[in-house]
Amino acid sequence: MNKLINTMKKHAHHLMFGITILALAALLAWWSVFIRDSIHIQRSTQVENLELKLDYYALSLGMEEAVPPPAGVLDRDDRFEIGTCDEYGEDGVRRLFPHWPDLCIRVCPEVLRTIEKESKSLNFMLIGESGLLVLILLITLIFLYRFIQLERRTTREIQKFWERSAHEIKTPITGIKAFLQNLKSQTYTLEELTPYVSMALTQVERQEQLAENLLSGYKLDAKRRGERLGAVELGLFLREYFKRSALHLTDDVFHLDFKKEDSFHVRADAYGLRVILDNIVDNAMKYCSPGLVLKVELRKEKNRAVVVLTDNGPGFSPEHRHNIFSAYKHLGSELPEGKRGTGIGLYISSQLARSMGGDLKAESEGKGQGAQFLLYLNLTKA
Repeated sequence: MNKLINTMKKHAHHLMFGITILALAALLAWWSVFIRDSIHIQRSTQVENLELKLDYYALSLGMEEAVPPPAGVLDRDDRFEIGTCDEYGEDGVRRLFPHWPDLCIRVCPEVLRTIEKESKSLNFMLIGESGLLVLILLITLIFLYRFIQLERRTTREIQKFWERSAHEIKTPITGIKAFLQNLKSQTYTLEELTPYVSMALTQVERQEQLAENLLSGYKLDAKRRGERLGAVELGLFLREYFKRSALHLTDDVFHLDFKKEDSFHVRADAYGLRVILDNIVDNAMKYCSPGLVLKVELRKEKNRAVVVLTDNGPGFSPEHRHNIFSAYKHLGSELPEGKRGTGIGLYISSQLARSMGGDLKAESEGKGQGAQFLLYLNLTKA
């Protein structure tokens, strides 16, 4: 019983949508039948009124003895016409009894055609409006359903994000705490302390990068970001960045595949550029270690500079090249098990690149083929 109740709670929104659709379908069917019957009643009433008038005119004209009524459209009511009975036949006509039995009166065919035309027009209008209403209701229900599904998925993803963030925050703190406890309980020489200090600094840098990602994600929608853009000499910036990174990444290899003179200025935010590179390099280190080989190229395409970062990591299926820039998401089975990460680094990097007027793309030929990130930035004058 509890299992049934839990299942019903889990799928309550599906039940709600089903009942709503059935109720709307029943309402629409009732409304359509009601309007259709109204159109039919209106047509029948018009025809009946004409027939009553026809009987009245036939009787009144037949009672006139002096002069037979002239043939043609009736003077007092142009909806009717008079002619010989042989000419009109027997359908829908009235003889002018008792004095003029050879003459007949009938409703003008144009009037009947007009009534039929109006009735058909109203029926077509009913079909069109009903179809449009059905389409609007279906689109509304589809979007509402998708929004609810998106909200449920986003809630799950945010919960996972906070779980991963808590792990990311706790892991460096645990390492630093262990180092400080050892330092407190034992006496070390400066030479013995050096590797431990390096490890502690690495953990602090992880904390710093996580804080920068969270702060950058919070500020992504800030309208004042454009005010921080300026001219950045890209080649010099990249050399200094990787020179600083190489100080504590001794097991990894960086190839800067551009010359000193192959540099140009781009319109960018230096802080945002550093966050983008931090996230790309951090992902490369995370999924390629040990033995990361990162190749960095700098080239120009029309009015844009392109920074190409190629690693020797596990890669990913080409159809997932857009998913890796979605917030809170991982590629699941595409990546090695047990790797840390909050799922917002590349999303933030992509948004930062776009906020500078550029773009960030990812390419891979498949699993085990490595990955390539292309950062596009707009050229500017110094």
